[in-house]
Amino acid sequence: MPDRLLEIHGVCRPARSVSGDYYDFVPLGSDGLVLAVGDISGKGISAALLMATVHAFVRAYSQVPEKGVTTVASDVAAFSQGDYRMYKRQDDIHRSQLSPAMLMATLNNQLFRCTSPEKYATMFLAFFDATMRELRYCNAGHLPPIMLSGNGTVSRLEISGTVVGLFDGAVYDEFTIAMQPGDLFVAFSDGVTEPENDTGEFGEERLIALIQEHREKPLSQIGDLIADAVAEWIGDREQPDDVTVVLARAR
Repeated sequence: MPDRLLEIHGVCRPARSVSGDYYDFVPLGSDGLVLAVGDISGKGISAALLMATVHAFVRAYSQVPEKGVTTVASDVAAFSQGDYRMYKRQDDIHRSQLSPAMLMATLNNQLFRCTSPEKYATMFLAFFDATMRELRYCNAGHLPPIMLSGNGTVSRLEISGTVVGLFDGAVYDEFTIAMQPGDLFVAFSDGVTEPENDTGEFGEERLIALIQEHREKPLSQIGDLIADAVAEWIGDREQPDDVTVVLARAR
């Protein structure tokens, strides 16, 4: 994992005993990392089961070259049932072969075939290349993550395709953004921005202001500050949805 060039941290506070939100960091040798964030439809046990399937698929598919991802479906099915098989990439497989859009399309097709019609997920997948200092990403219906540059500029990594698992044969676009030292990436679920109190939603602007105020702090503290702020916003009301935040900072 490119830990010398990228700090990473994730936090999830479930609304119930189990969570339907998903995030993961998958190291790819010494110079690459997959960042994945998802929000599974529904809540409770059914959402958690689908989340486990998504977790298994992403882990398996991200460990094989893109030209071979469609050949491992049977192995991934076994993987998701508990037969854990970690695919080792060969040294001659270049990081440039990895495609978030290809991985997303493959994930979509597998979920469409192995889950009930009403089950789907929003997903954000990104590959960080430490050598190039680039983040290549694909966004399938997930709330656009935020990128705060070192000079304070805020940009959003917009949606580039439909949710995964709902339509067979969906295709996705991918984009590339540079990550320079000090740049801060923040992905989140709707459980962060949509909770309401008597004055309205917590909202994205409040989230951005909170991140900008504390951006120099350790990522673990920023994640806890966001989750605590959402809890305070909700007050005595029941937490309506899982609260998930994923942060990455270039060094």
